[in-house]
Amino acid sequence: MFKIGEIWGYPTDTSFGLGVRADDEDGLERLALLKRDRSKKYFSLMCADEKMLRDFANVPKDFNVHNFFFEKPRTILLEPTDKLPKSRFYPAEKVAFRISTVPDIARQIEFPVTATSANLSGKNPIFEVLMLQKIFGDKIKIYDKISVLEKKSSSEMWDFTENQPKQIR
Repeated sequence: MFKIGEIWGYPTDTSFGLGVRADDEDGLERLALLKRDRSKKYFSLMCADEKMLRDFANVPKDFNVHNFFFEKPRTILLEPTDKLPKSRFYPAEKVAFRISTVPDIARQIEFPVTATSANLSGKNPIFEVLMLQKIFGDKIKIYDKISVLEKKSSSEMWDFTENQPKQIR
């Protein structure tokens, strides 16, 4: 799962998302076309665990990663490290990161992947594999071991790139 050249529909802690490896520039381009209307939007990135997050982002030393991400759905803006390839799909100065709270998905993330919602712009979030199949057909691979997700609201967004962390959504 999450190999170069593949776009995956997969469960996140909020809804189904679309995942492409962050180092797959062609895959990122294809995902942007698939999502439509991505001209002024960046992709957030999903990491497998705290170690991966700390490898690809400058995380404050005393920050409790596990409590932050597993307490409720959250996304955090952090300055990326040099290990994260540059891309027009996420800004150089601060990138939105999440950690997968779905254990089987986390085990399959070997390099950060996009964590963009699977819904098209202006449409409702997707909570069922059948809807993913209906909208995207064979344009994506689908993780279907979980076919229906509990409906949840979008994740909180926090900015940790300034002196004081602040919630922005």
